[in-house]
Amino acid sequence: MKFDNERLNFIPTEFKNIDAYTYAPVIAGIWQQHELWDGTYNLDDLLDAHEMLAVKRDNESKAYKAAEKER
Repeated sequence: MKFDNERLNFIPTEFKNIDAYTYAPVIAGIWQQHELWDGTYNLDDLLDAHEMLAVKRDNESKAYKAAEKER
C-alpha cells in the first residue's frame, strides 16, 4: 500500500502504558478490549484491522481534499 505522507503541524502524544499497535482496533472503536485477549481475534485479524483502518483513513483524506478543491 502507498499513502501520501503529510507533515503534521503538531507533535502527537504517544501512549506510555499500552501497545498502540495492538490496541489500535480498540482505540478506533471496532473491537472491545477484552477481545484482544479472549481468543476472539488472532494476529491475522489484527493485521487485517490495521489494513482496514489505513485504507479508511486514506480514503477519508482523499475525499476531504477533493471536497476542499471544489470550494
